[in-house]
Amino acid sequence: MKYVLLEMDRILRPSGYTIIRDSGYFIDAISTVARGMKWGCRKEETEYGVEKEKLLICQKKLWYSKISQD
Repeated sequence: MKYVLLEMDRILRPSGYTIIRDSGYFIDAISTVARGMKWGCRKEETEYGVEKEKLLICQKKLWYSKISQD
């Protein structure tokens, strides 16, 4: 899972979005990894309110390391 997210991070442009639809368990795990990669994430319910499925909407942020800001 983390390798897929790293590849998505490489492909996505800054401010790009990704929408992931999966079970609540995997959405929580993906959200933890995505937040560690400095993505902004929010969880949403599916349109039909299926309890097993959730949506995770993430936006890749543009960020700089502290070294490059000096």
